[in-house]
Amino acid sequence: MNFLRISFLKNLSLLNYLLIFSFFIYSIYIIRYQYDGHHIGLVYSNAIDFINGRLPYKEIFIQYGFLTTLIHSLILSIFENKVFFISFFNVFFYMVGVLLISKSVNNLIDQKYALLSSIIILFNHPIPWLPWSNYLAFFFITISLYFLTKKEKKFFFISFFISLSFLCRQDLITPILISSIFFFMFYIIGKNRVISKNFFSLILGFLLPILLFFIYLFFTNLLEYWLKYIIIPKYYLEIYDTSIIYLISNFIIYFSTESFFNFIYKPQHLIISIILIFKSILIFLKIFNKIKIQNNIFFIVLLSTFLSSSSLRIELFRLFTSVIIGLIPLLYFISKISNKELKHNLRLLVLLPAIYCFVFYPMGNNDQFKKIVFNSSKTVIKNHKFDYYKWPDNQVNTINLISKLYDKCNVEYLENLTFDSLLSTVNDYNRIRLLPYEKAKDKNSNFHIYIDKIKNPNNNFIELINKEINKQNIILLVSENNNIYKNDKIKVSSFYNKIEFNQSDIIGRPKILSIYLPFKCYY
Repeated sequence: MNFLRISFLKNLSLLNYLLIFSFFIYSIYIIRYQYDGHHIGLVYSNAIDFINGRLPYKEIFIQYGFLTTLIHSLILSIFENKVFFISFFNVFFYMVGVLLISKSVNNLIDQKYALLSSIIILFNHPIPWLPWSNYLAFFFITISLYFLTKKEKKFFFISFFISLSFLCRQDLITPILISSIFFFMFYIIGKNRVISKNFFSLILGFLLPILLFFIYLFFTNLLEYWLKYIIIPKYYLEIYDTSIIYLISNFIIYFSTESFFNFIYKPQHLIISIILIFKSILIFLKIFNKIKIQNNIFFIVLLSTFLSSSSLRIELFRLFTSVIIGLIPLLYFISKISNKELKHNLRLLVLLPAIYCFVFYPMGNNDQFKKIVFNSSKTVIKNHKFDYYKWPDNQVNTINLISKLYDKCNVEYLENLTFDSLLSTVNDYNRIRLLPYEKAKDKNSNFHIYIDKIKNPNNNFIELINKEINKQNIILLVSENNNIYKNDKIKVSSFYNKIEFNQSDIIGRPKILSIYLPFKCYY
């Protein structure tokens, strides 16, 4: 019987690996066809700029975390600057994160629940759809939780990897610190014995990466520029015309009520609601001393709860790289229920909706993926930076057109005044502005004004562009009247040619890209 049980558990472990690997292959196949010029273009431009020696924060718009840009730069350095590998490793980091959650569940319960955790996460969020810092932070958080759930705790590594998640995405510092403070409050109130060696290891592991980061900022004279990015969230609140209080209240109301009624159309939110409600009950029971919870599990409960702050804009990729770690304590407490029928029903409660999600929304209910037309591209991308992608013809033609300019147009600058950040990376021109893109509806916002002043504090970027136009030393990519601003406009001289290219596939709804070239550039 022991032999059969060991064999069964080994098969479950193998099945778990096969499941995650299958979703890895599936995700890679899908993202080859997805064109998301803004998001992937932004992180790619950051990494390329860093490789080319530009200074973080001062000359590179690193919105979330330096470590994300550093990791992307290392990947590109190894794989010949091919942007596909940023997406490839983004999928890899996500899938390893899912595996580590299942390993953590196995550490606490068994292989059956480990497999169940993988099914729930992958069926709800099968494809990591953009190479954002959330996925890298998720990867490091799950490594930390894996060490936290092992019998022999490696306290240095627990806090070390939590610290790396913060360096990937800076706004995680608040939920991490609040979770830690609350945990130690309960720890002290509960009169648990604090072991100084473990406490020292935790502090050292957490502070070491952060200390190295600040040493780097100090010796490169970038600290003052990094500090300018701290207040950026307030500008986003202004752009979205909202407040923290509204976002929090809307988040709570949605996941405590509306998500249940929206199950048919947004079933992926159900597991998040279950986790959030479950965690809230646990915390209240703990406050009133009505339940005993292992320290490691209670910290995961707190961390998952406060990580909700990074998901206040209700988007799937944010939820499934933060709140979803609360699945670990949820499954743990389900496994401890003595009533077999209740335990069975609760397992079905989290499993069946996940199956429904994947059957009816196999690409994760993502609006971006709904637009994909497979095997639609008949045009080959001639720029090898973009090898392995199968993008629509219009996007490929745009990239090919801009690629041809590099050999024909000897200028120093290319300014990308479109929302497609990827267009700024096609060639190796310099740019005047910090942002590698322009968003039409935000171009006159305080946010864009503030960011422009970081790189050019004493100069108006429009005047700088106009100066380079007069010297015929710049190429302009313009869409949606992004050459006209509230108080000024870019003045293209008579020594420039204009090429117009329709990027839209929809008849009657053109999307015009205007390319302005000096006469000296032959086309």
